[in-house]
Amino acid sequence: MRHRPATFAALLGLTRAASAIGDFWVQDDFCAQVKGASDDHPVTYIDPTTEQKTTHGTADGRKACLKHVLSLRLEVEWARRAPRFPSSVA
Repeated sequence: MRHRPATFAALLGLTRAASAIGDFWVQDDFCAQVKGASDDHPVTYIDPTTEQKTTHGTADGRKACLKHVLSLRLEVEWARRAPRFPSSVA
């Protein structure tokens, strides 16, 4: 237990290094553009197979993402806290 701060610091350093590697050498141009997208300069993507158009970097998109993540979190919490009923065996 005495080495917990050192372990945390080492893991933090490794995740920061992995993040930098991903940002500079792994991600493609589109991912980099979406990271920098804003309401003033949104990024539009057209799927080549379905030709469906999506716009990234808008406040509405961030709200939709947040709503999705919160709904998943609520679903997990409900499943975890729901009473456990025994299955009926006939």
